[in-house]
Amino acid sequence: MGFFGTSSRVSHHEFNKALYHLKEKEGFSEHQLEQVKQTFRGDLDEQGSGSGISKEELKKGIHWLKENPSQHHLSTDHIEKLESALGHHL
Repeated sequence: MGFFGTSSRVSHHEFNKALYHLKEKEGFSEHQLEQVKQTFRGDLDEQGSGSGISKEELKKGIHWLKENPSQHHLSTDHIEKLESALGHHL
């Protein structure tokens, strides 16, 4: 969340909170969480006002995961839970 209300980006802190939730409440493994981190690493590591995951970047990352199931170990159900957990912070 931004300083004055809802942010248009998922911050590092919010991303880590979402990953914790996915691990503790949704049963994601460490390997699955690492794959999620790799998917969004570039978006999170941007400098300045571009830092964090925007709504469009989230949409593109989720789309890539859905279209490339052979490139990761996330089921369709996991991807939906990920989208919900990260979308909650936008």
